[in-house]
Amino acid sequence: MRTIGSSGQCLDAEGLYVEVTDEDESVTIELLGCLPSQRMRDYLTGSKRYRQRNPLGLAWLRMLDTVGEPWVDFWLSQIVDWRPSALDPQRVDLVAVWGVDSPLAGARDVWERWLVARPDRLNLWAEYEGVAREEWLTIVRRDQRRLGRPDRAPGRTYDLDGSHITDKAGFYLAIGEAINGPGGYFGCNLDALDDCLCGGFGARTPFTLIWQDSQIARGSLATSIEGMDEPFTYYDVILSIFQDRDVAVVLR
Repeated sequence: MRTIGSSGQCLDAEGLYVEVTDEDESVTIELLGCLPSQRMRDYLTGSKRYRQRNPLGLAWLRMLDTVGEPWVDFWLSQIVDWRPSALDPQRVDLVAVWGVDSPLAGARDVWERWLVARPDRLNLWAEYEGVAREEWLTIVRRDQRRLGRPDRAPGRTYDLDGSHITDKAGFYLAIGEAINGPGGYFGCNLDALDDCLCGGFGARTPFTLIWQDSQIARGSLATSIEGMDEPFTYYDVILSIFQDRDVAVVLR
């Protein structure tokens, strides 16, 4: 089941996973078996003039997990077509313009794996690389089920498994699980990591981070950061952020 903003619900969707396209190329999604609200019914059956004066304001498609809990929101644009649904005569099928944050076809296996069940063990992401690993991080970042959890008290020690940090996505997936367990989030870029260390994302500083197999990240995150006054690598900046936010990092 998916929820279309506050305007209705649908049973399924076609075209959910998209190939990488040019930014100017529009992509559509078919929302099947939609049970629209009265406002949406009025919009669909109204004249062109009525629709212009009463825009629907369709903003997002909320995907629910297998137990019906909100999972991930996707941005939509306008409805471009609709028809009676073959799934149910009381429902309609909608065609809408898909947003730029659509899930990628090349990582469909990752999305469907999460849809069945949230990760229950560490490092399940490690078998993926490239686009699929980055899409795993996208899901971690956008998973609404992680929201609202309280921070653990300062002074704790966290163990960072660095054995699979072979790229930037791998670092953020590893630190997210070190702090918040399987499928956990703790940043997706340098700015987000800094924000997480200010609280509200599962841990309060000061704390100690024991970074196992740190030499792997030292090599894989050795790209230089442009715009810095001195030649710092991505790995160096991560350590600097930890230091600035009162995290004692033990490299092993």
